[in-house]
Amino acid sequence: MLEAHGVGFSYPGIRVLQDINLTVEAGERHAIIGPNGAGKTTLFKVLSGEDIAQEGTVTYQGQDVTRKGAWERVKLGFGRTFQVARVFPEMTVLDNMIVALECRQRIRHESGGPWWKVAAGRLLLEEARERLAEVRLGGVADDEAGILSHGDKKRLELGLSLALEPRILLLDEPTAGMSPDDRKEVVQLLKGLQEKRDLTLLLTEHDMDVVFGLATRLTVLSLGQILASGDPEQVRKEPVVREVYLGQRH
Repeated sequence: MLEAHGVGFSYPGIRVLQDINLTVEAGERHAIIGPNGAGKTTLFKVLSGEDIAQEGTVTYQGQDVTRKGAWERVKLGFGRTFQVARVFPEMTVLDNMIVALECRQRIRHESGGPWWKVAAGRLLLEEARERLAEVRLGGVADDEAGILSHGDKKRLELGLSLALEPRILLLDEPTAGMSPDDRKEVVQLLKGLQEKRDLTLLLTEHDMDVVFGLATRLTVLSLGQILASGDPEQVRKEPVVREVYLGQRH
């Protein structure tokens, strides 16, 4: 579904990614791990179009998207969440979801009703409430998004991304800052949503319980280069991974 071929990226004076070759198969839950500064977030930015690869190519379902920006990739089926949840804090949770659904209508060139309408139609409103219930936020639909707990903001952002009905969802630290119970709940939520929505998931994550509870494939990044990629249990046993990522030097 998504491939990077020889991808490189630098900030002034800093080589962040070097010769990245990565394949994400349809239906995978693919986790990218590595120590701080490994280049995980930069790789996410390049794959999602927030930054443009300076070297190499990025292809999505066989189509070269290297030069396409994030908004263009969203139209093709990309979804994205961030380390710090991005929601509309002064709007209600329900209105956040309505905005996402109306955005989907615009992408698909679907009619949202007459230009003078000032409120969401009945069907859109029903869908908004259903989608909030799906990410377990139905009970706070009328609250301002800005007063939600950290975990609930992350759930809301996930729901907004899913409202666009992406084919591939990039999750940057989806459980960052959450309690252990919230992390377990998010793992189960993502598994259920992936199956229900026929999604491909690509995520970065520091919590190894989350990684091994969720990922079906694992890629290890260090100093902007891929050290290993494959089945999570096999990758975990690789000596170079144990040395560089886990810090076990022999």
